[in-house]
Parts: sequence; structure tokens; C-alpha cells
Amino acid sequence: MSNLKQLLPPLNALRTFEAAARHESFKAAAEELCVTQAAISRQIQTLEAFYRLKLFIRSNRKVELSSEGRGLYLAASAALEHIAAASRDLLQRKHPGHISLTTTTSFSQLWLLPRLKQLRTHHPELQLQLISGEGNPGYNEGFDAAVTLGMQEHPLYVAEYLFSEEVFPVCTPDFARQNPQITALDGLLQVPLLNLSADHWKARLWAPLDWAFWLKQFEMAVDLNQSGMSFSHFLMLLDAVQEDIGVGLAWRHLVQRQLEEGKLVRPVSETYLADDRKHYFVCRRDRIDSPGMQTLRRWLLEQTASLREPASPDPGL
Repeated sequence: MSNLKQLLPPLNALRTFEAAARHESFKAAAEELCVTQAAISRQIQTLEAFYRLKLFIRSNRKVELSSEGRGLYLAASAALEHIAAASRDLLQRKHPGHISLTTTTSFSQLWLLPRLKQLRTHHPELQLQLISGEGNPGYNEGFDAAVTLGMQEHPLYVAEYLFSEEVFPVCTPDFARQNPQITALDGLLQVPLLNLSADHWKARLWAPLDWAFWLKQFEMAVDLNQSGMSFSHFLMLLDAVQEDIGVGLAWRHLVQRQLEEGKLVRPVSETYLADDRKHYFVCRRDRIDSPGMQTLRRWLLEQTASLREPASPDPGL
């Protein structure tokens, strides 16, 4: 054990290294771990100091693993996967009904959390561990269940369709009153249009659904250099909308509650139904028939039933 203590690197730094190496990006690792890029850099420096080796080759726009770094990444990734698998098995032995549910941060905070009290009231027996991140979990992570955008076939998992995305502009009632021209598509081009950044889409490997794409569906062109802002996360974009900074594109399932409460309005009735951007409930095949998983599956299907029908075109002004 004394040799083990001397040979093992700082484990927090190792976990940080694994995320940075997997993404080949300090920025993406910072977003995943909810820390700053500076914190990621410090942890990597700690690890490089421990080994007295360069684990990354740094350039102006990207980082790449060195040969030594790649060897450490393969070992660290395999070790963390083994630990995660053992942890899952232990949790299931102690709590047979325990289910980990993985979703994106936006879905977790804007759709799931407001419904947790109701879920707890109706199904107090359900034991959930909620995990949020950016993008879909990998099958090699051994997750129990997830809500994903798109799906890949896998022999150990089954998937069930929940809903497709619907995207439309939103703003606050005050912003709409102060900018009456935005009730027409042409008028939208006269105010700041808030976008998710290119890095947001690049990190998730999803086709960008931005203002240029959305307006093109209605035979409109947009000057990408016009006054506006971009954000790395939808939660930040939504905060900016609520601060009356501009008009943002919103996903129906993420803002339905704010629309119903009157905190947001749809300035125009146009909406884009992205039928190809399907969300699924994905779970382990060997747990699909367990009472807890069936309860979770039925509840998600019930709660998303309205999303499987188009929203009313009434802009709510």
C-alpha cells in the first residue's frame, strides 16, 4: 500500500485530466466539471509536475495529447469506467430500486426540477440519482437511464421516443411592449438576436439550430454580424432574455412553464418543428422490467405527452 500511495497521482487532477483528454479541450472539460478553464489548467499542471512530463501539446487554438499523455488517458479512462461500474453495482445491491437518471443541464433545471415535487408526491418509492451534463452520456459509462437527443443502437440498452423539438422566439412582455415591431419577422431583425454559440453546438456534435437556420425556414436572411450576443449555455441565454437584452430562440419543452406563467411571450406565431431532433428515454435492457424503471418510464411518457402535439400558434401578446 505504501508503494501505491507513492505511485498514485492526485486523484482530483487525474479526473480532470481524463475529461480534458477525452474532449481534447480544456474549455469543454471546464463545462463538464462546472469549473473555470483556469482551474482545469491548474489541475493539469499539477499532474504534469507530478510526472515531470508534458501530457498535452498546446497550440493557440487547441490541445492534443502527447504520447505519454495518451498512455495515461487510456489507463485513467479504463480505471474510472471500472470504478463507475463497481459503484453502480454496489448502489444497486444496497438500494435495489435505485436508478441514476442522466439528462442535459438545461433539461434537468428547466424541465425536470420543477416536476420533481409532483413525482415525489405520487411515487415516493422511486429512488433517483439525478446526473446532469452537456450532451448525451456514453454507453461506456454504464448509466441506468437517460433522456437523450438522438440515439445510437446498443445491445445493452433500449430506447423509447418521448418528443421532438419545437423552436420559436421568446422575449419578456416588457421587451415586446417596448419593441412592437417584433410581432413581424422583419421586425425581429431590428433588435438584438441572442444565439447559442458555435462552440455550444460543436461540443455536442449536433447540427446548429441558430437564428440563421431558423429564419431560413421562413425564407428570411439574417446578417450574422448584426448587433447581438452568443452564449455557451441555454441557461445563460434564457437569463439574458429575462433581463430584456434581446429576443432568443427557445425550445418549447424548456420554456413552456415560463410561457404559461406569463414571464415570457412569443412575439411571433411562427414556429419550427424539428421532427428529426428526437428525444428518447434510454435505459438498461436488464432493468427495463423493474418496478422503478417502469414507474419512471410511464411518468416521463405522461409528462411529455403534450410535447408530442404541436403547440398553439397564439403568440400570447
